[in-house]
Amino acid sequence: MTTRSTFQLANISSMRWPFLFVLVLIARTTRAFVFSRQVHFPTTCVAPRSYLKDDYLALGSIGKRKQSAMFSVATKGIELSNLLYDSTSTAFDSWEWTANLGAPAALVAGAVLATMAETREDHVPQKSDAKWVRLFKKLCRFMLFSSFALEVISIFVSTVTGSVLLGHGACAVKNAVGYTSPLALLYHHHELEYLTIQITFLQGLYNWLAAVAMEMLIPKENETKSARRMNQALASGVMSLVFWITAFYNNHLSFYSDYASMLRRYMVLFFKTYFPPLKAFRPMSLLYGPSFLMSSALLLRAFKNPPAEEENNGV
Repeated sequence: MTTRSTFQLANISSMRWPFLFVLVLIARTTRAFVFSRQVHFPTTCVAPRSYLKDDYLALGSIGKRKQSAMFSVATKGIELSNLLYDSTSTAFDSWEWTANLGAPAALVAGAVLATMAETREDHVPQKSDAKWVRLFKKLCRFMLFSSFALEVISIFVSTVTGSVLLGHGACAVKNAVGYTSPLALLYHHHELEYLTIQITFLQGLYNWLAAVAMEMLIPKENETKSARRMNQALASGVMSLVFWITAFYNNHLSFYSDYASMLRRYMVLFFKTYFPPLKAFRPMSLLYGPSFLMSSALLLRAFKNPPAEEENNGV
């Protein structure tokens, strides 16, 4: 390790503790707020009084006031505490769908990691590169990373949603919503999660294929004219595949007209859930909100980096 690298590590280590102190301070100041509010998602099927009463009578002979007080303490701060489904068997079938989708997402993520490792050195922008070549190299790197991140999100959300599906019981028949399929259950009770799983998997696949196409279009050293033309044809074929996948996907949707309508609906639900007004404030937004803004600013700076600042020492 060089003297410069050692100095940089020392600076990072010295800056770490003030940053952690700020995080702890934010967590302590918002702790009371977190446990004093309970955000309820709209659900049509609510637990009937008899179900809750019988559940808590099993704890022993307790008065009604103590039962209601115990229930309010046990469910305080739990967003989905009152959620019940029409049928637990339908919820189990929904869980199987979320579990099965994790396998192809993991395969795509693994393929993306392999592509990133193989093309890491080839995607380093050089001073002598044309403007569009430097842009393609940066875009290709960004597409690969975003594809991996999207597939990881798909796996994570499907796993967590599966745990939620197996964690709630069935409601009374008179309170049933009336959906008849596992995906209709997800669409009614967990639309944001359903859209997240679907969109992140498909968009991650799109980004990976787009990165592969751009990598083929980037000129290579000692590339012959015939090889250049073949790479252009292959890149065109990959983009044609993306267009056909989109057309096939649009013709097999159940709850939305096309992929664009899914994206619009997802953005509405995402901002309503994670950037709500102050009356439904989420303390974690103090962390992921500024973090998103900082990441966007760093990404913009990376794409606007002029060719004159390209150096081999990585500064």
